[in-house]
Amino acid sequence: MDTTHYPIKLSIFISILVGALWSSAYSAGTHKEAAQSAVTISRRTAIVTAVAKASPAVVNISATRSVETRTSFDEWFWGEITLPRRRALREVGSGVIVDQKGHILTNYHVIRDADKITVTISDGREFEAQIVGYDPFSDLALLEVETDGVSLPEIQWGNSDTLLIGEWVVAIGNPFGLSLGDAQPTVTAGIVSATQRILTVEDLYHEDLIQTDASINPGNSGGALVNIHGELIGINTVIRSTSGGSQGVGFAIPVNKARRVVQQITKYGSVIPPYFDVEVQPVTEELAEKLSMSRNIGVLVSEIGKRSPITDTGIKRGDVIVAISGQRIKDEQDFNARTRLLPLNQPVQCEFIRRGKKRQTEFTLKTLQWNYAPPGWGIALAQPDKAMAQKYGQRGVIVTHVEKNSGLADALERGDLIYQIDDTAIHSLEIFKIVDDHIRTQSRTQVYFERDGVYQAVPVTFFNRNNRRR
Repeated sequence: MDTTHYPIKLSIFISILVGALWSSAYSAGTHKEAAQSAVTISRRTAIVTAVAKASPAVVNISATRSVETRTSFDEWFWGEITLPRRRALREVGSGVIVDQKGHILTNYHVIRDADKITVTISDGREFEAQIVGYDPFSDLALLEVETDGVSLPEIQWGNSDTLLIGEWVVAIGNPFGLSLGDAQPTVTAGIVSATQRILTVEDLYHEDLIQTDASINPGNSGGALVNIHGELIGINTVIRSTSGGSQGVGFAIPVNKARRVVQQITKYGSVIPPYFDVEVQPVTEELAEKLSMSRNIGVLVSEIGKRSPITDTGIKRGDVIVAISGQRIKDEQDFNARTRLLPLNQPVQCEFIRRGKKRQTEFTLKTLQWNYAPPGWGIALAQPDKAMAQKYGQRGVIVTHVEKNSGLADALERGDLIYQIDDTAIHSLEIFKIVDDHIRTQSRTQVYFERDGVYQAVPVTFFNRNNRRR
């Protein structure tokens, strides 16, 4: 037998074997890479994508305010009287960049009374923020940072009117200040548990809140609640808890409401309610029975001004308004909350009850309430616009007229800015009206005002609601 061909055959066999092994190894590697790729794709869920899209627009906010500490009882008792001390308190929260110009939306309670506000964005840069304006009634504030022409990542607006109960949502923010020194926000996921929730927190009435079980904790205030597309649907605001931490019941201000507040603050510096000129009162159970109503809902129309936009709509004194723009009116507080942000020059649907029968009508609001003459004061007031407000050191309402026979004629002048009554800051005509409504006969009140950069105060005694004088 000829054996000279064995080396050649052996070489061919080895080549085939090596090729098969390499092919098998390459195929195994390819399958492993494909498997890893599939796992990576499966990890990039809709929530991960939403977070990647929205989180760069969520910022950390550190607000510092100075407070005065008084002498303790022990120091006073032992005669160790010292001068009042001042110390800095810091509030941490979150905010959302709403445009590339550097406007940031947050909660008013996060920056209230702040002397300095520092904003840290997702890439670690820090900015000192200025307050553009705020609305205490909706607990929202708009800040602005100087970006030197560099664009900032902005959130995409969603639509809170189309939310579905049970749909996924993501809360993004800065709970407990954990991300101080680290710009990465904290993310929690959950669902929309309910909508149109009504809640009163520290005497502040919230209507139409979004309820979620996404974990919201102290420090999340002002942060973003986004949908599965990474769009802003709410501003995280408050939690219901017996422990102070998250128990799966968090609430956010719907973005459609927040957007209307932002538009007004951007344009006017504050929220200016529409001119309504209607007085309403609660519907008690006894009154509901007299009006042939099955339950005490809505508000009773007690007065309609001559220039009120509802004068020619068929609504009369004694009617009960039970719904506006399709939203049920629970009581007087609910009525005020729902009407203060109604749009101008658009038909507004209104449902009311007269003698037990429901009726429909509509009205159109034409102007905002820039002026107000409080009964018995002998003065006229105006809400300053953005340009006028910059001329004063405080936020308040401007005296535009003082009657000659007013008891305040020798104390107030045209152009004075009233910024405080007793312990209440007067940020707007809205707040002035509320404070004025609670002042009773025979009470003595301290009115603080600014004139030519000098802060002064005048005592006012209220003998009755129709005759107020110093």
